[in-house]
Amino acid sequence: MDFFNFVMGSSLPTLGGVKSWGMDIVTQFIVLVVMFLAAKHVMKLKVGGIVFACVVGSAVSWIIKHWSEFSGWIDALMNKL
Repeated sequence: MDFFNFVMGSSLPTLGGVKSWGMDIVTQFIVLVVMFLAAKHVMKLKVGGIVFACVVGSAVSWIIKHWSEFSGWIDALMNKL
């Protein structure tokens, strides 16, 4: 019974914790893709491709981390139109 109390007494992940964990995984995946694209463009000596990959990767990563702010901007834009 002590083991059951230990398991139930420990802090189980909350929905916010799972959401944060998922956002971290997606962000890390984006970083890996950007690193792959940048390395591919380094091999071809294309500086523009490296910069483009870094800018797009940063923008997507920012949008994922600040989704509520970004969706508010889109909502405001749609209301203006």
